[in-house]
Amino acid sequence: MVVAVLVVVLVRLFLIQPFLVPSGSMEQTLEVGDTILAWKPGEPQRGEIVVFRDDLSWLGPADPAPDWKQFLSWIKVLPPQNEQYLVKRLIGLPGDHVTCCDASGRISVNGHPLEESQYLFQTSSNQTVAPSTDSFDIVVPAGHVFVMGDHRNESADSRYHMCSGSTPTPDLAFPSIDAIQGRAFAIMRPVSRIRTFSIPPTFADVPDPTGSPPSVNAVQWTCPLGSI
Repeated sequence: MVVAVLVVVLVRLFLIQPFLVPSGSMEQTLEVGDTILAWKPGEPQRGEIVVFRDDLSWLGPADPAPDWKQFLSWIKVLPPQNEQYLVKRLIGLPGDHVTCCDASGRISVNGHPLEESQYLFQTSSNQTVAPSTDSFDIVVPAGHVFVMGDHRNESADSRYHMCSGSTPTPDLAFPSIDAIQGRAFAIMRPVSRIRTFSIPPTFADVPDPTGSPPSVNAVQWTCPLGSI
């Protein structure tokens, strides 16, 4: 029993860890309450679903978990209980030029328009939500990422935190790469929703950025963001 627990702890400490999806921002790719598995080693890639620590306080304070859940979290059987985590799709890496939107309403990364219909939320009338209802033109700062939910109309993601009134807030818009805990590759529970994920093919054609990424304090844009 001790050896089995040790193996589970080591695997989940260094390789794989479960996380609970906290909100509907990734519907229908992920649903509230799904338990996902995140792969920890390696660098995050554009298009991956990433789990990141809420260092920017995008979420409100969490209710304290009971001791038994804290213990099961400590041995990596349950998702972390003592910290807040978010799940979003990684759209831009450091130095990437991310804009919205082109004449066809698509988000572009380094000049490459993304075809996102594969994963964006669909309404009950089978209409795919727009990639964004806000226009923006940003360069992702060094050491940070630009993330968006698949349910764009219900996702308080990087766009949502770009402005405070008429003031740009780059310190709140870009989660740190260091905050990323893993990249989701599968739904583990419920059983009826078990599936795996891969990077959508549209991201394969995104070119590398040109130039060095700016510092967070050097990133600027006009607020409020324009409507599309």
